[in-house]
Amino acid sequence: MAFVINRNGLTYSGPLDEGKVVERLATSCGSGADYLYNTVKNLEERGIHDRHLWRLQRLVAERITALNP
Repeated sequence: MAFVINRNGLTYSGPLDEGKVVERLATSCGSGADYLYNTVKNLEERGIHDRHLWRLQRLVAERITALNP
C-alpha cells in the first residue's frame, strides 16, 4: 500500500517541520488526531512499531491536553 499526493494540488502544504505537523493535527477540525491514534494503535496490534508515529502521537496528545486542561 502506498499513499501519494498531488504536489500541484491546492491542499498540498509542502514540507512541514514536526512542530507544525503537531499543531495542525492537534488543532484542526476533523479527525486528523484520531486517524493518527488509530493508525498507531492498529499498527501495534499487528506487531509493527513505528517510533516516528509513536513520537508524533505523543506530541499531538500532549498538545491537545495543553489546549484542553
